[in-house]
Amino acid sequence: MKSSRVAVLAFAGMLLTSLSVYSFTPPGGLPSSPEPTIGAEAIEEDSTTEKTTDATNQVELAHFTAGSTVMIDGRMGHPKILKNPRGETFLMLEARANADERAKAAAQVNLSIVIDRSGSMKGTRLRNAINAAIGAVERLHDGDMVSVVTFDTRTEVVVPAVVIGPSTRSSVVSSISGITLGGDTCISCGIETGMAEMSRASDGRISRMIVLSDGDANHGLKDVPGFRSLAQRARDRAIGISTVGVDVDYNEKILSAIAVESNGRHYFVENDAALARVFEGEAEALTQAVASGAEVDIDLAPGVELDRVFDRSFRRSGNRITVPLGTFSGGDVKTVLVKLRVPAGSNGELSVATVDMRYKDLVKNEDGRCSGKLGVEVVDANASDLDAVVAGRVNRSETASALEEANRLFEQGKVAEARRRIESREQALRDSAAKAKTSAPATRAADVAQDFDRQLAVVQQAQSGFAAAPVAAAAAEPAAGPFATPPPAAAPIAPTETRQGRKAVRSNQEAATNMGF
Repeated sequence: MKSSRVAVLAFAGMLLTSLSVYSFTPPGGLPSSPEPTIGAEAIEEDSTTEKTTDATNQVELAHFTAGSTVMIDGRMGHPKILKNPRGETFLMLEARANADERAKAAAQVNLSIVIDRSGSMKGTRLRNAINAAIGAVERLHDGDMVSVVTFDTRTEVVVPAVVIGPSTRSSVVSSISGITLGGDTCISCGIETGMAEMSRASDGRISRMIVLSDGDANHGLKDVPGFRSLAQRARDRAIGISTVGVDVDYNEKILSAIAVESNGRHYFVENDAALARVFEGEAEALTQAVASGAEVDIDLAPGVELDRVFDRSFRRSGNRITVPLGTFSGGDVKTVLVKLRVPAGSNGELSVATVDMRYKDLVKNEDGRCSGKLGVEVVDANASDLDAVVAGRVNRSETASALEEANRLFEQGKVAEARRRIESREQALRDSAAKAKTSAPATRAADVAQDFDRQLAVVQQAQSGFAAAPVAAAAAEPAAGPFATPPPAAAPIAPTETRQGRKAVRSNQEAATNMGF
């Protein structure tokens, strides 16, 4: 064969090989190492990355999904941002525990029940609280640990930390049944004693405290900052505190602050007959935990600046933001929302952050970890609208702020201003919902719609709670005779002195607290 013919055939073969390789290579090329590419890396094997046929680079850059027992979904608020020395956008993380795994988890529980036994708990409140605590204990499995503490001005350890089993369960129930009334209220005393009892377990159990109160703190810690610090100490010991406010006279600011800082839930229970449902639900969720000690690190790229972390406590070290997420039961969803300033000074792809979540996998009994990278594309024109999923979470934070602001106005007697604030939030929600629902990806359209619908239901309930004007004090009997002195004008009752007003404020606070989850 002639050398010229050999050369032609060799060239054709090389060309064909090159085209074949190109056709199976993902945009941007193959990774050169195990290190994560932007938006595409996961340490756990079943990670997936959202892809589309158009704008594949954009979606991979601004979104990733990774994990198994706990999945983490990371996305940028604006996949494309305009060239700007200090462009602003959001970063959102959504951690979701696999609901199918809860039956496989076998972690043991360390539950402390802390009950207000002050004088205001008389009657059905204390009886229903006792029954609720017994119901929670009955949900625990043999091998779980429980302690029960009561408080008034002092604390009493009703049930010292004990492992539940055939020989102890009945005695625990009997001790709880014997709880009696006391004096005033020292919430912090109860929490401190509960934490001391929980410290007796040092074998990696899942820790949760349930705190019930129907009044304000008039002994021990009395201010919100003090309770935040106490709750942070509990969180640092891997203890989440769920708080339960009974009826309408408890301090909703204190109980919600405890829950937020410790990664717990806050409940408003107007009718004490519903206590059993809350306590048993908390205990049931705890026995179905699939992960514990979850924390997520967000390492900001050089030049990226943190503006704000919404609704969650966090630690910061240089460019690293660490957000504790605590324990996950099957089906739990927890979010992290961060606002950032991005140095978008030149066109092209820009790395924004590396995300790394770590937790104890209670299903596989090993350390779990998943991670990914996020970035944006800097453009001269046609920047992205706010991602629909992120828009829902941003609106949740704004709705929570509006509820708390309306509460403050209402407590100051500015009822009309409180109503206007809620009405304004409702209109803003409707506008945002209309836009987000039309732009949501098909796989998340139902989630986005549900998010906005729930928020609208909450603000409509708030409007209803603030709808009735405060009732005036009853006027004195008019004096007889034509020259009698008219009675003084009836003094209006402050909004928060009416039962409906107090109920509205506490219902709003419960909703605002849990929207940040």
